[in-house]
Amino acid sequence: KALRDGFVVPLPLCERFFQAVLGEDLPLAALPTPGDGLAGEFVGAAARFATDLRAEAASKVPPLQGEDLAEFKREAAQRPGWGKDYLGATSGETMEWSFDQYTKACCITFCETGLGGQELCDGGSSRAVEASNLEEFVESAAYWWLREGIAPQVAAFRQGVEDVCASSAIWAFEASELSALFCGGHVEWTKEQLQRHLRPKGGLELRDLEVLVEVLARLSNDRRGQFLDFVTACPRLPPGGLASAEISVSPAQPAGSLPRARTCTKELRLPKYESAALLEEKLLWALDNAEGLYDDDRMV
Repeated sequence: KALRDGFVVPLPLCERFFQAVLGEDLPLAALPTPGDGLAGEFVGAAARFATDLRAEAASKVPPLQGEDLAEFKREAAQRPGWGKDYLGATSGETMEWSFDQYTKACCITFCETGLGGQELCDGGSSRAVEASNLEEFVESAAYWWLREGIAPQVAAFRQGVEDVCASSAIWAFEASELSALFCGGHVEWTKEQLQRHLRPKGGLELRDLEVLVEVLARLSNDRRGQFLDFVTACPRLPPGGLASAEISVSPAQPAGSLPRARTCTKELRLPKYESAALLEEKLLWALDNAEGLYDDDRMV
């Protein structure tokens, strides 16, 4: 309904989710991996390990098969450094653990995350993962994570969209386009785009706008999202990018005070600053501390 009414809802839905909504097969790269902050990082690490073993075995002359392949996998599972190479461990004894050491120490079984959750087969919580069944574990985990386990959420999302969209044409978009429509685009802009699309008003001096553009152009992506949230109440750009955001900039008093914003009109109220460094300092402080006080006297 928000999409139909022209609003961007910054839902934390990744492009992979929209691929699933469109019925596309998700690759192993869509599995959770070490460092992405999701449960189940072992699953992604195991999938990468299995892929590497498959490629290494196939590169042998002749390619390994049968008992030779099984012996190769057993030896590979005993190589030290698996924790560092596949889990990203940077300290402690886990760095030098082999695949076998890790799976035995952590009691990895045929369950959703390897450590627990939905059983991937009958008696999965009692079946240990090892080199001989690694491929089977990865295949079963991928089927759960990328198809069966997410099927209810995908179906519910499609039904919700179809409840408010009379036309099925919405599914003609690609996953990246649906992500931008529903969740807003990634916060990307250039100095030239800022100069073209920020709208000065109320007698704002050109120099003040140029200093603002200089500061905004070098912000990190996270900071850009904070800035958009500060000015528009949404941390993502709408379809059409900065041009569609319609952000205006007006002068504010007193000079040197904190910048303020009126999210209902997407207006940044910008005091005069002696330098770009001072503007950046004041702006970043406002972004970090102004929640609920965007246009409040206490922001002065």
